[in-house]
Amino acid sequence: MTITSATFTHEGWPEAVESYIESGFTDGLPVIPPTPELVEAMLAAAGFHGDEILGEIPTRNISVAAEKVAINAVMAGCLPAHFPVVVAAVRALLQPLANAHSTTATLAGAAHAVIVNGPIRNEVGIEGGQACLGPGFRANATIGRAVRLVVRNVFRTVPGVLDRASFSWPLRYSFCFGENEEFSEWTPLHVLHGYAPDDSAVTIMSVLRLLQASEFSSDSETILATIAETARLYGMPVDEFVGDARGIVVVIGPEHQRRFLDDGLTKEAVRDTLWERMTQPTVRKYDQQVIMASPANVLVVAAGGPGIAQTQVIMPHLAAPTHEKVVRP
Repeated sequence: MTITSATFTHEGWPEAVESYIESGFTDGLPVIPPTPELVEAMLAAAGFHGDEILGEIPTRNISVAAEKVAINAVMAGCLPAHFPVVVAAVRALLQPLANAHSTTATLAGAAHAVIVNGPIRNEVGIEGGQACLGPGFRANATIGRAVRLVVRNVFRTVPGVLDRASFSWPLRYSFCFGENEEFSEWTPLHVLHGYAPDDSAVTIMSVLRLLQASEFSSDSETILATIAETARLYGMPVDEFVGDARGIVVVIGPEHQRRFLDDGLTKEAVRDTLWERMTQPTVRKYDQQVIMASPANVLVVAAGGPGIAQTQVIMPHLAAPTHEKVVRP
């Protein structure tokens, strides 16, 4: 494979890293210098030539080449085995309904959640259990960071230029986790999307708010009511661009999931009940309707570790959740 991007020569890695930071190529943290050999290994892991186009952002006149994504994956600290997941995530973000232009330029500073399903989770170490939304897991951290470096360096979303976020927030460094499919026989998210169980897939979701629904009752109905009420604190108004594709992600923690399993509730039953409760008309103060077309727009994901009886609710901004199959050579 031939690298077509411009190359730079430095006296050593420390000098290279300082140069990248000074040039604005990073998120402010040190990166791995993307040598031609490392970039070529990344491309080979996904079976790509560098000039292959993964997608476009027409409003910015940008075509996203595989080589540019590979360079940023190296800088983020990804291993070659992670790269097919990064490619799938970038392709999902480049789908029209993911609204890559607006979600990366918005004043609100939307982040992007990368949710991974299928066998590749365990093969490359993508965590979906204890502390999976935070630091400490190389695959989670570097895959999420690679997507955000692509947003910065390839989408040209630089703070103060195309990135117009008033405050921004830490989730923009990296946000990637896997679904804990092994916890129960609940239908995995990618299977609900239409993929085979032995496929691997990535779902990407713009994130405006990450809300915590804590409920220590052992009653499933009470837990479902609390999750729905948490989402209704802010509501989700009509978005004409996204239309009926708008949706939310509900990350059910294992303590809540155990209660649902004890009561014989499937993921589909949880999803349907949440949709019904979230979309009811507003009847009281501090309560907003969450407008979604169907129960399928409530993306229920099982993840997290034991201890606190909590569920995370990911509220979107200006985009629909999109998904892409992970393809390997």
